[in-house]
This record gives sequence, C-alpha cells and structure tokens, in this order.
Amino acid sequence: MKPHLTSDLKVRFLGTIPSFKEKSGILNPQQIVSLSAILTFRGQSIKKILQKLRSKKGVFNKKIRSILQESSLRGHASMTTTPALCLTFEGSKFLDSALTGIVFSSSMMASGRRTETSDKDIIYPDRVFKKESLRNLYSKISKSNIKTFNYFLSQGVNKDSASKILQYGICGTGIIQLPLESVAALKREHEIEKEWTPKEVNILLRKIEKYFRKEGLDLLYATRKAAPAVFYPYPNIFKDPTKPNLVRELVNIRRNLNSPRLISFESSITPELKKRLEHFHKTLQATIAFPERIRKNWLEILKLRQEIVRDYNLSLKFKFLSSLAWRVWGDKKRHRTCPMIVDSVYYSIERATRKFKKFRNQIRRGKINTKLIKEIDQVFSIPPSIMHNPKFLSRYLLSALASFDAYQKLIEKKIKPREAIFLIPRALKIDILQEYNLYNLIAGYYPLRLCTTVEEELRRNTLEEVAILRRVFGAKKLKWLNKFLYPKCNLLGFCPERESCAQVKILFKNYNQEFHRKMKEELDKKFKNNLKELGK
Repeated sequence: MKPHLTSDLKVRFLGTIPSFKEKSGILNPQQIVSLSAILTFRGQSIKKILQKLRSKKGVFNKKIRSILQESSLRGHASMTTTPALCLTFEGSKFLDSALTGIVFSSSMMASGRRTETSDKDIIYPDRVFKKESLRNLYSKISKSNIKTFNYFLSQGVNKDSASKILQYGICGTGIIQLPLESVAALKREHEIEKEWTPKEVNILLRKIEKYFRKEGLDLLYATRKAAPAVFYPYPNIFKDPTKPNLVRELVNIRRNLNSPRLISFESSITPELKKRLEHFHKTLQATIAFPERIRKNWLEILKLRQEIVRDYNLSLKFKFLSSLAWRVWGDKKRHRTCPMIVDSVYYSIERATRKFKKFRNQIRRGKINTKLIKEIDQVFSIPPSIMHNPKFLSRYLLSALASFDAYQKLIEKKIKPREAIFLIPRALKIDILQEYNLYNLIAGYYPLRLCTTVEEELRRNTLEEVAILRRVFGAKKLKWLNKFLYPKCNLLGFCPERESCAQVKILFKNYNQEFHRKMKEELDKKFKNNLKELGK
C-alpha cells in the first residue's frame, strides 16, 4: 500500500453560500454581498437594484468591483462573514487542531475516541519521507506508538486513556464550514506563523484560494486580506515558542500547574436573577417528583433556562488556568462560547523534552518512582489506569521517551519542527486560559463536561474546577448557585444519552431503563411532530 504523505491532502468543496439564480444566470456570493451593500444605503430589494444595474451595459461587473473596493477594503466584517464555504478533507489530524478552534467556523471531525488506528493510517511529512534513514526512524516510532495503543486496548484500558500515546500524524477526515472572514483570518495567522504551521494548512489555503477564484469570491477575499483591520483571534497552538503570552506569564507566576487555578471571578448577580434561578430550580424539583410531569414539561423547563441565560449571561464571568493533554485541548477549543488563549505546542514540546531527558535513564531501566511520575505528569499526561499499573506505565513512558528522542533527532537532521511534530503523542500537556459565563455554568460547558460520557481527563479537570467554584460560591455568599453545578441530566430531568448512568439518579432516584426508553420515545415523537408542523 502506498504511504500517505502530507502533500496527499484531498479536499472536496461542497459549495458556497449565498447564491441566487435569476433569468440571466447565477449570482455568486460576492455579487450578492455587493448588491446587499447597496441595499443598506438605498433600502431597495436586491431584485430592483439588479434590474437597474443590468439595464446599463457593462456597468454591472465594474460596480461590483467598485463596491468591494469601497466597503470590504475598509474592513467591513459583515461583507466577509456573510459568504461561507463548506468542504470535506482527507489528511492528517493536524487539520483538526488547526481549524476547529476558529471562532466562526463549524465542523465535524472523525473522532479518535471512536475510530480504529493501524499502521496504514500513518502520515509522513514529505521531507521526512524523502530520506530513507529519517523515513525509517519515523516509521519505527509511529508503528511502535500504534502498537502500544492497541496493546493497551487489548488489556482493557479504555480508548480515552490508550489513545494519548498516539501522535496526530495519522489519517483523519472531517467536514468544515468556514465564512470567508475565517479563511482570511487563517491566512493571516499562517503568514505570521508560517515556520510553525503544519504544511497541510498551506496546501489547504492554496486549494481554497483557487476555489474562490473559480466560484466568484476572489475580489471579496483579496480586498479583505488587504483591508487595514485586525481579525478576531482564535486559539492557535502552532506558533513561535519564543514569544511570550498571557498563559505562560500566569503559569510562570504560579510555577507548577498540577491542577486548575481560578484566575479571576466577577459577579454582577442581582436579586432578580437569584429569584428567577430559584424559581427555575423549584419548577424543576416539582417536575421531577412525577415521571409524567417530566415527559410533559421538560421543554418548558428548558425554555425557562434559555430565558435566564439570554437576559443575564454577563452577570457572571470567571477564568480558569489549566494544563491538559493536547487531546483534551482538542475538545475544549470546540467550546467557542468560552474565549481561550493557549500557549505554543512547541513550547510544550521543549518543556516535555527536557523533563524526559532528565529521567531518560530511569525510564529505560524501569526505575520509576513517585518523583518521576509527578514531574512527568506535569508536562505529559499519564492516565490513572496506566499510572497505577507498573507494566503499563513502563511501556507508556518508554514509548513517549522514544517519540521525544526521535523528534530531537529529526530536528538535528534539519527537519523543521512543524514536520517533526507529527511524531509527538497527544498526551503532551498544553497550558490553557479559558473564560466562562452564566450560560456555560448552567447550560453550556459545565453541564456537558460533567457528563460521564466525556473524555476521562477532561471530566476530571471539570470536576476539579467545580470543586473550586463551590468553595468560591460559599466565600462570596453565592452558595445557592451550587445546585446548578450538575451534569445536563440533572438540569433536564432525564438523560438524553443513548444509555443512562447513575448520575441521573442524584436528582431522580426512581429513574430506570423503562422511563429512559419512554423519554427516548417522547423525543422521537417531538421530532416527528416538529417535522410535520414545519412551515405551518
């Protein structure tokens, strides 16, 4: 079988919006956006504006260009957040790390928690593959990591834990929707961090730009790139490790980050908000007292919560600093309602490399003690199921050590860090600063990430953050907020997952599989009724 290379990236474009079909042809996205810009000044429909422009021979295309140069070139964001493209790709999992944190994007990626991994999934950086000695080294380490991963699975280690020894230099697929504004932001970020960004991002951008030229988005894209306006930032780990950032400065002040730290807490909670939350909780309690009430009233409870977060979302704002596995950051970055700053992954690699070098001989001799485990776990996540089994731990650390040693050898052979990084396991810890609001406390992030279906390290971290919040609430006379720090099932009255667990019984002691099945039927009934009533 032919090996996969980074240059083999396959991209299929699924379309752009908006487009409009009319008698003389199809209007492309930049034409529609331009006509819309006239609409904002004249208050006329696009159809009327189009008729006037079409009536003047040779005027239409000149007018479109003129509008784009006038509006988009000044950095008017609405011109470039309106058009969007959708694409699907087959490449490495690095595109997940590079793209899915973009704030205005939306994506669905093949999950490492569900897919299988074998030697045929290895992706080789082109420059590594060209030289036989480097190709052999890369292949050896990659296959060893995959073998260790599959060994752990065969021994009953859960996939969340086992997969942390895998690298991201393996095959991945996904579908992503990107507004033109986000593509331009990605391009700008790539220009700033070109030496640190995986090659696939550059390949993808070239393909997108060619597609823009073909589909009529070239003028709009070119003017936005040239506009004197800063793009909204998104969390990017592929950046120069020598440059400081807020996360690193905060970590340096606090030294070792063994557990999450609350960095700031701002409350503007009013008596009326407390009253509404208490009413919500009483309504929930009255509903869960009887199963039939849950079936009939769960949506009304959901609407009550929706109103509260709509009207009071900014009443609460707090930030947590944490150091988590690269794999876990992959989940956290997808919560785009939680602003985030993240440190450079290359800084994390340098830090972990020094630590593994310190303990190299001990790891090779199997002389693993508490001090070694504690220091390694600060820079490289060791799952509990592996940490507490000496045989598993030894194999895990040996595989990790081999990966970091191989990374250094590739660097010594003039392979760029953006290519050598394809060997680094997902357990590498990255420092993260993330901000949350009322929505994320009672409806978004925390109810979701307290669920037992969540990735094991992310859930452990969430539980630690909740414990800190409970102490802070107590100290600030907000202890009544503790009743909202529960998984999503406890704030709904039932479990929405395929299989329920004991968590739902914290709230509803008589919850059983029969009721769980009935609620599934209720949701299916609701869906079918919604479908039937569409447009009526």
